[in-house]
Amino acid sequence: MDDEDTLALVQTVQEEEIATIILFELVLSAPLSYRDRLLVPDFRLDILAMPDQEAKDQFRFIICDLQKLVEHLKIPDPVITKEGVRATALEALAICLRRMVYPQRWIDMAAMFGRAPSTLCQIFYFVVEHLDKTFADLLYFDSDRITKNLDRYCRAIAAKTPNYIEGVWGFIDGTVRPICRPGVGQQAVYNGHKRVHAFKFQTVRMELFVTHMDLLMEGAMTFIC
Repeated sequence: MDDEDTLALVQTVQEEEIATIILFELVLSAPLSYRDRLLVPDFRLDILAMPDQEAKDQFRFIICDLQKLVEHLKIPDPVITKEGVRATALEALAICLRRMVYPQRWIDMAAMFGRAPSTLCQIFYFVVEHLDKTFADLLYFDSDRITKNLDRYCRAIAAKTPNYIEGVWGFIDGTVRPICRPGVGQQAVYNGHKRVHAFKFQTVRMELFVTHMDLLMEGAMTFIC
C-alpha cells in the first residue's frame, strides 16, 4: 500500500467516525418520551425500619406480621423472577400487598420502592404466580365444606323444588355496599337500581355461608353471571 492509499484509508476512517459522532449527538439531543424521562429514585425501601403504624397504613400489616406471612406463604428468599430481577421475600410481599391497595399504579409505587414500574410488575406477578401454584387447592375450592358435600347440597336444593332444579349446589348473588359520594368520578360508582353510590361484590353463596367472592366492582358495573 503506497502513501496515497494510506491517506485515502485514513480519510475514510475519519469520515466514518465523524458520521458516528454526529449520529450519536442527534440521538442524545432528540426529545425523550415521558416514560424515558421518568426518574426512579436510587434507593431501596427499608421495610424493617418502618414504624408499625406506617407499615399497617401502607401494607395493612405490621412488620412482625409481614415476616410471618413471608414464612407461612413460603415465599422464596431471595425472589428471582424469570427476567432475572432479584428482591428479598419481604420486599416482594410488600410490593404485592401495596399493589392490591385500590387504586394503586406502578408509576406511583416507583417512588416508594425505588424500582422501575416494569420491575415492580415482574416482582408482583412472581408472588401472585407463586401463591397460585403453592396454594391452588385452598384458593380454588373449599374441599372440607364443599367438595365432600356437593351431593348433599344438591339433594337439599332439589328437595325444595321437585322436578325443577337438579344438580345445583349454590347460587350466584350480589351485594351492594353504599359509600359516600366521591368528589371525582362519582358516575362510576353510582348504582341506578339502588340509587346510591356504592361498591359491589359478586358471590356464590349457600344458605349459611359464602363460598366465593369476586373482586370489588364499581356500583355502575353490572354483575357477571
